[in-house]
Amino acid sequence: MTVSTIRRRSVLARQRSASPNIDTFFERRCAAIHQGKFIPIIGDTIRIAHIFDVDHNENLGESGEPEESEDLPEVAQESDPNPPPDFNQLNVIEELAYLWGQSERVNYPLTDGFRIARVAQFHSLVEENSTTAKEDYLTFLRQTLLDVAYDIEELAGDPEEIAYIEQLRHERSLSFSDIVTELDFPRFAAGKEDPLRILARLPLKIYLTTSYHSFIEHELEAAGKQPHSRLCFWNMKPDEMLPEHRPDPNYRPDKDQPVVYHLLGLEQYPKSMVLSEDDYLDLLWALARDVPGLSHSGERIIPPYLEAELKSSSLLLLGYRLQDWDLRVLFRGLLKAETGASSSRPASTAIQINLKDQPLVQNEAQTELYLERYFKQVFLDVRFGDSDEFIQQLWNEWQRWNQGAK
Repeated sequence: MTVSTIRRRSVLARQRSASPNIDTFFERRCAAIHQGKFIPIIGDTIRIAHIFDVDHNENLGESGEPEESEDLPEVAQESDPNPPPDFNQLNVIEELAYLWGQSERVNYPLTDGFRIARVAQFHSLVEENSTTAKEDYLTFLRQTLLDVAYDIEELAGDPEEIAYIEQLRHERSLSFSDIVTELDFPRFAAGKEDPLRILARLPLKIYLTTSYHSFIEHELEAAGKQPHSRLCFWNMKPDEMLPEHRPDPNYRPDKDQPVVYHLLGLEQYPKSMVLSEDDYLDLLWALARDVPGLSHSGERIIPPYLEAELKSSSLLLLGYRLQDWDLRVLFRGLLKAETGASSSRPASTAIQINLKDQPLVQNEAQTELYLERYFKQVFLDVRFGDSDEFIQQLWNEWQRWNQGAK
C-alpha cells in the first residue's frame, strides 16, 4: 500500500507539472499551501484601501475640482503657504494621515503631513503621551468612516440607516474593526471578491499582518474557523493582555485554528500600536534583543513556532511599498535577521503595484531593478501587479491544483 501510494503521488505530481493549465509559479505556491508551509504577510492597505474607496472617482481629501471664486483675486488663491499634497500621488493611508494631521485635535505644522509616522510623532510629543495619540488616531478612523457612511446613506435617502449610523457614534466600546463590520464595509463591486475573504478560505495556519485591526480574524470566523489573535508585546508585558492574547507554549496553529500575528500591535491595546517614528525604532530594538532572557518581559516576543515557520515557509508579501515604515521594520527586524537561513526557504514573493501606476517613478526600468535587488536580500522575488488580482488568481490556481490532486 505504501509503495502504491507513493507511486500514485509521483504520477500526480508529474501530471500537474506537465499540465499546460497550471502556471509553474502558482503550482509551487499551491504545493506550499498543501504542505502547510505558506504564510501571507499582509499590509494594512489591503483592507483600508477598500474600506475608504467608496467613490472611485474622488480622493478622501478632495471633493472634485475646486470651483473658481469671484470674490477672491487670483493672486490670493495662489498664495497658500501650505498647499495640500497631490492626492493622486498618495495611497489611502497617506490620505488619512494628512486628514488626521490637519484636524483640530492634531494641527500638524509641517509640509510632510501625509507621513503618518511623522504626524504621530508630533502628536505624541505635544500630548506628552504616545498612547493618547494612538487613541486619537483610532477615534479619527472611526469618525471618518462614520462620516463617509453617513454621506452615502444621505445620498441614498435611507433614514433608518442614517439613524443607525448616529447610534454607532455613541457606541464607544466598539473598535474601528467592529464599526467596519457593523456597516458591512468594504463594499465591493459586483463580480469582485474580497481578497481577505479569499485568503481566509485557504487552508493556512499562520497569517502575519502589520495591521492593527482584526479584519483577518473576522473573515476567518466567517469561513468557519477559530482564529487566535496574537501580538508582538514589544512594549507590554503578557499579563497586561487578556488571557487569549498571552503566549501559550502549548498552542500550535493549524488550518482550523490559525494564528493571526499582529507585528505592529492590536487596536484593542492602543499602547501596543507601532505608529510613530520612535515606536518603529523601539520595535526594531526590541526585535534585536528578542532572545531568551534579554527581552524586557523575559518572554520571546516572536513565538518560537512562528520564527521556525518563517524560515521554512513560502512567504507572500502583500500591500507594501519601499518608502513605508512597516515594510522597513518587517524587512530589517524580522526577515533580514534570518538571512543566513533564508537561502533554504521555499520560493517567496513580494507583490508590488505596477510601476506604471506610481506617479513618483521616473525611470521604470531602474526602479524595477532596484526593487528586485532589494527583496533579493531576503530571497524574495518580485511580481508587479495588483494584489487583489494576484490573490484571485492564486485562489483560481489553488482550486485547479486541488482538482488535479484528487
